[in-house]
Amino acid sequence: MLPRVKSLLAVSVTTLLLQGCALGPGTGLAVAGLGGHQFAMNQENIAMRSHAALHEESDLLTFSVEAISRDTTDNAVSVYLEGYNNPKNSKPIRALAIYQVGLIYMNLYNRFRDDEKAAHYLELAMTEFDLAPLNERIKSRLATIKAREDHVVILTADQYLMNWKKQPQLPPKNIPHDDEMKDFTARAITTDRIQEAILLYTLMYENEGSTEEIKASSLYQIGLMYMSPYNENANESKALEYFVKIQREFPSSHIKAKANLKSGYLINHQKAILE
Repeated sequence: MLPRVKSLLAVSVTTLLLQGCALGPGTGLAVAGLGGHQFAMNQENIAMRSHAALHEESDLLTFSVEAISRDTTDNAVSVYLEGYNNPKNSKPIRALAIYQVGLIYMNLYNRFRDDEKAAHYLELAMTEFDLAPLNERIKSRLATIKAREDHVVILTADQYLMNWKKQPQLPPKNIPHDDEMKDFTARAITTDRIQEAILLYTLMYENEGSTEEIKASSLYQIGLMYMSPYNENANESKALEYFVKIQREFPSSHIKAKANLKSGYLINHQKAILE
């Protein structure tokens, strides 16, 4: 279970920079209590719900997917709202927090789905922040909610999931990635949404309320994306720029040592190519 965090700064770590704790403290006791087979089935259902939720809504951040698949909607909403209410967070970050709340509430595979609440938060994000790129996405989601009002039969989240399981699923791209690449980063590469991921990491870097560690980690993830051979627009020179930027701007960050290693590798690799 993901730990309760107190601001969007912490959420930013869990959603964008950390892979998330799939199994939390006391997992051994949980396995013993449930029994190995039942625990495995529960984990399989969580994974399946995560895939289904993402299949329906690709804009969900990792923290939001965890909330849907693990029935922690209330916790996630509380965290996002604290981020929204934090005046130190930038306008785009606060808008993103409210947008995620709307996406969580409207997801068909969320047992705590509430289209009325979803519409409220989506409209709030659009009217309060009025960010053109986000507005188009919000309008599309509001139209989806509006169309649902005409449905005579409303299925439960579990029924939607059962129907989804029956449908033939395309196998996900099996793309290896750097061990230090976080889920959000790896997903951006496998789903061809790298530019959107770079934008989000850049927002975190530029956000006044972000700590130096978060800023450095954001730059590091961008560097890893440019460094990945599975990125069609891979650019080792750009990757090196981001790693050097970390060394220059955040010398006290624990990420600096990792950036040093990546920089050294890229420099040696480029030298080898020229020789």
